[in-house]
Amino acid sequence: MKPEDLSPDYVAPEKKIIIMALMVALGVILHRLEALLPLPTPWVKLGLANLMTLLALVYLGVREAFIVTLLRVILGSILAGTFFGPTFFLSLAGGLGSTAVMGVIYHGGKGPFSLIGISVCGAYAHTFINATCVYIFLIKQTTFFVLLPFFFSLALLTGVLTGIAGNHLSRQMRNSLKEI
Repeated sequence: MKPEDLSPDYVAPEKKIIIMALMVALGVILHRLEALLPLPTPWVKLGLANLMTLLALVYLGVREAFIVTLLRVILGSILAGTFFGPTFFLSLAGGLGSTAVMGVIYHGGKGPFSLIGISVCGAYAHTFINATCVYIFLIKQTTFFVLLPFFFSLALLTGVLTGIAGNHLSRQMRNSLKEI
């Protein structure tokens, strides 16, 4: 499914706040569920909560996608006990940066990218921003960047999986939103 097949026009303006609240809540739930999964390193996450940002971008718009991202990061970090800690700031910087990249690609060009491609670009942006922040603020060793190919490989995998899930959920949402 191509992004141009979808439109924020499906959502009546008065319904946006309800849908945004649901997306934030689901994003927080996915964020917390993800924390329970065993992962290869402390800095690797699957990016499941980004699924809600991707869907907000498609159905609600760029501004709303930023709001969903901001609120899910804040609420998720409060529940995790990491609010205003390094993890919070890494999550916030990566989340807002990836939302910006996905927003530019989705609404700026509406080019050859599917939701999978947009999701992969967001995953790469998130990974690059986090690596840069870790280097600048936490680990000032250039050897840290030796890990980037590993992190980018995981970003490709998780971006594809999130994009596939986004395609599936967007089909379901489109049918549901037409009935609202």
